[in-house]
Amino acid sequence: MLHYIKKIVSVENYTIYCLFNTGEVKAVDLTSIIEKYKKINDGLVSQLSDPDYFRTVRLDSYGTLSWDNGVDFDPDNLYNMSESKIERF
Repeated sequence: MLHYIKKIVSVENYTIYCLFNTGEVKAVDLTSIIEKYKKINDGLVSQLSDPDYFRTVRLDSYGTLSWDNGVDFDPDNLYNMSESKIERF
């Protein structure tokens, strides 16, 4: 099954709570990814280390998280790396 995000429920620090097409709300913690890219200052993902910029996250037409600088993540990978927070929505 291919996963996609139906709704961003909330954003806390570098964790985004997402409602997936499975009906599950899962916590997607991007802290380690952001820290990794901040160390190498890649110019794109490292911009997400600014908490105000991180909170500008939006859901794109493909059902994944994206930012205005072009950074986005594969929704299937986000699903696999996330933790369930609510059984079914």
